[in-house]
Amino acid sequence: MNRTIAIVLSGLFILAGCGRRPDDATLITREAVWLAIRPQAARYRFEPAFIYALVAAESNFDARARNGEARGLMQLTPGAWRTVSIEAYDPIVWDWPKNLATGIEYLAWCRHTLQARKRFSYPVLLASFHYGLDRVAAANFDLSRFPVPDNPIYRELWRGNLTPVPPPLVAR
Repeated sequence: MNRTIAIVLSGLFILAGCGRRPDDATLITREAVWLAIRPQAARYRFEPAFIYALVAAESNFDARARNGEARGLMQLTPGAWRTVSIEAYDPIVWDWPKNLATGIEYLAWCRHTLQARKRFSYPVLLASFHYGLDRVAAANFDLSRFPVPDNPIYRELWRGNLTPVPPPLVAR
């Protein structure tokens, strides 16, 4: 009898370990992020290393990162998401490739808007992404009215250095 219980319990433990864990989808490598960034950056004519550094600064490559209402690799808020996507914010915001694609599309939207207002620069784009385009516009695009985020990567991006984080060396 004890042997039967032991076999059943062992089987249950084995089965419990075989299923996909909820966090499996969030285990990503920096190489995978870099490979996903490159074609999208080319599509929107962005320096891919800028987007890679932005991901490092925003989430440290953690697809489950959250800060206030911001979520995922690109730390997108519901408002930013709705600006460029008709897909539901939650749960899709947690799908890291979609989060990345939507974040890059939002960057492109911000850049387009800034260019139309003749206010584009990478530091202004960065501030618009981080603080919100409406907030930056309300400050008349004066970056001195915003604190530089306390993150060394952000500080470099804010200074105009588009490649403060070296992308991984990958074949392709």
